Amino acid sequence: MMNPPITDEILLGNWNTFYRLATTETGDRCAPISAMLDEIGAELSTAPASSKRDFHNAFPGGLVDHSLRVMKNAARYSTSMSIPIKRDSLIIASLFHDLGKVGDGTQPHYVPQADQWRREKLGELYAHNPHIPHMSVGLRGLFVMQRFGVRLEHDEYLAIYLNDGWVLPENKQYCLKEPALVHVVQTADYLATLQEKRGPELKCDEVA
Repeated sequence: MMNPPITDEILLGNWNTFYRLATTETGDRCAPISAMLDEIGAELSTAPASSKRDFHNAFPGGLVDHSLRVMKNAARYSTSMSIPIKRDSLIIASLFHDLGKVGDGTQPHYVPQADQWRREKLGELYAHNPHIPHMSVGLRGLFVMQRFGVRLEHDEYLAIYLNDGWVLPENKQYCLKEPALVHVVQTADYLATLQEKRGPELKCDEVA
């Protein structure tokens, strides 16, 4: 069962939670993150998490909704498994692991699918923007963060860079060598995707 598009009330609540966590609980990175979100917030708050109806959270606000769910899962998993992770690192890696899906700050990553047949028959609600330079989602997210001077620790950088996990051949060299933060965020991301694809909608306005 797939989640329906979220209501405007949930979208706004999700964004307020996302913004609060990112701009008040990230230590000395709060100021540059605030500057980044103030500039790209309109795009980020309404971006989808994927392009196809049978993927996950392919609707406006889906990316923030997904990222908050990853944050909640990561906090619970690291606590239950006694994996020590700094809270600011957990927040940054979870909330921004898919930041590249918002685009590069000038061009969006996804654009509405204009082909009605592809929308109806293939479930392609969005298409990849052909006018944006080709980058992986992880690299584009890192590109956006460096534009605003957001300093990242090694494990935070890798958690964003390796956001697609070991399914990508270029990521396999890091498998079983990754920092704990990478493992926690990837596990939380996988679980969040399953929740979004298979379970009822989960409201994310209460994050641990």
